[in-house]
Amino acid sequence: MNSNPVLRILKAKAFLLVVIGALALAISKSIVAGMAMHENFATKGNDDIMRLLTVRDWLAGQGWYDVRQYRLMPPEGVSLHWSRYIDAGISAIILPLTMFVPMDTAEQIAVTVWPTLVLVVSVLVVGFGSRRVFGTTAACFAVLCIVLWPLTADLHSRAGNLDHHNIQWLMMVIMSFAVIWPNHPRKAGFIGGIAAAFSLAVGLESLVFIVGVGIIVFVRAALSSTQESRKFLATFCTTLGLGCVGLWFGQTGPADRAVLMCDQLGPPTLLMVGIAMIASLFVVVLANRQTNPFLNLGLAAGVTIAGLLVAWPMLAHCLAGPYAQIPAELQELIATQVTEAKPGLVYARTRAAAALVFTIPIFVAVGFGLIKWFGERDGSVRVKHAHKALGLLLLMCMIGIPMMFLQMRTVIIAAAVAPMIGGVVMADRIGQYLGSRNLKDGLVALVIGLMLLSPKTIVRSVAPILPSSTGGGNSAQDDCRSYKSLIALNEVPSTVIFTHINFGPSLIWATHHSSLAAPYHRSADAFLNGIVPFQMEEADFVSYVRDTTATHLLLCRGFNYQSEYVRGLASGGSAEWLRRVPVSSEDQLLFEILR
Repeated sequence: MNSNPVLRILKAKAFLLVVIGALALAISKSIVAGMAMHENFATKGNDDIMRLLTVRDWLAGQGWYDVRQYRLMPPEGVSLHWSRYIDAGISAIILPLTMFVPMDTAEQIAVTVWPTLVLVVSVLVVGFGSRRVFGTTAACFAVLCIVLWPLTADLHSRAGNLDHHNIQWLMMVIMSFAVIWPNHPRKAGFIGGIAAAFSLAVGLESLVFIVGVGIIVFVRAALSSTQESRKFLATFCTTLGLGCVGLWFGQTGPADRAVLMCDQLGPPTLLMVGIAMIASLFVVVLANRQTNPFLNLGLAAGVTIAGLLVAWPMLAHCLAGPYAQIPAELQELIATQVTEAKPGLVYARTRAAAALVFTIPIFVAVGFGLIKWFGERDGSVRVKHAHKALGLLLLMCMIGIPMMFLQMRTVIIAAAVAPMIGGVVMADRIGQYLGSRNLKDGLVALVIGLMLLSPKTIVRSVAPILPSSTGGGNSAQDDCRSYKSLIALNEVPSTVIFTHINFGPSLIWATHHSSLAAPYHRSADAFLNGIVPFQMEEADFVSYVRDTTATHLLLCRGFNYQSEYVRGLASGGSAEWLRRVPVSSEDQLLFEILR
């Protein structure tokens, strides 16, 4: 036995030390990034910028139910398919700060604090949840995976990330633990149902995960002989149904409640949740009567099919997804030119390094998790429960893997479960090494640890053989989207500006101008305006721009536009139909459109 008191303390307090270290790392990174946030926020994602604009407009008096950006495609504006609940959370940080600092400073503090707070809660949920189900070692590695893996630590959790994906990721984590929690099935079902309902309220990206979780607990309740699984299912589906209705009423105005929206929580989604709730309760009733479990599943499936047939007129138009009601041309643009909307293999061909960093931990966790699950079945009650919990996590993780091949941004589904599986895998491998002291076992554990915790290290080692990335960052774009550069445009009276899709939200945030371009599918015109004309040559480009309501054209000096003609203008060229408007920033090329 080791008598070193320091080592004894480290071993006894390992979990606490890892959690404190992880939180310190996350918070320190946010503080460093937040110090430059005022200048750099305009270079964040379009959704992050637009989210802050919706918060700003609401605080300025825009209605709770009116989630419309009026400075995009003015004067009608563009309706956004976003939830005010996220706006309320961010506003709860901003409003108290305005008593001590100016509004713009309060905003920049809030855009740093909000994603950091979500990440801190995520670390605590994963850490304490994993320790309860799988033990201390697994919990330590699960926590480390969250704060070191760029997908969970940076993609949606960095300072400035205000889109709703970090909240959805947290809700999926909570749902996962609810499903595997070892006791209190009604409490777990209630918490899981609330998390599922809130996730649907803020966006439907997690719908597939919720459906998958529902099927898992549905089948478990039908086939299991335990009351716990039935109590969980009944509580989960009832809470989900009632929660969805309540949250829908809370964020949807009376005038919009009859609209059959496919891109946010509305009547079609509520109908599907209601049908699933009825079928689930039907299974619980039959299971309590101890009828044949496979008969229970068959009858519940019949109830589900009957419900879908009755509701078909209100559901059919949503089967093709949230983009079914937009022009085919725009659907093609979203699938091919919006980076995160690309299928996984297409994304991997253009951004191989990023794709590997995002997916290596998922495939490693699932692969070695399956090896552990198939190789261990016997043991104490705690070990048997951990074994069942691991199997359920593997099923939930595998829900997200095929989705990645459809759209890369759905990688967060699998990422919600992979850290917990990775923690279990690492605990198992380290246990094997400590038991055998075999060099091979140690090396295997080290390599698996690198792939789970530091996939960037693996990717760097194979970088020379990877295809070069395309469509990456553009320094000219970042220069033009900096706050210092954008505010030079305020030297010109407010007007409507025609610009590339990458600059629309930044322009609205930093200046008093309006824009005709932003990547939001509820306005096909705004989406097309920001892409299509910048692929055209002179005659078509001139005709397109002149046919809009814009009074000015804004180009970024040196930006690599697809059109040779537009690149020429962005390199300092001139045209008879444009009059250069001088501003103090050399990066911004502003032209008055002559008609």
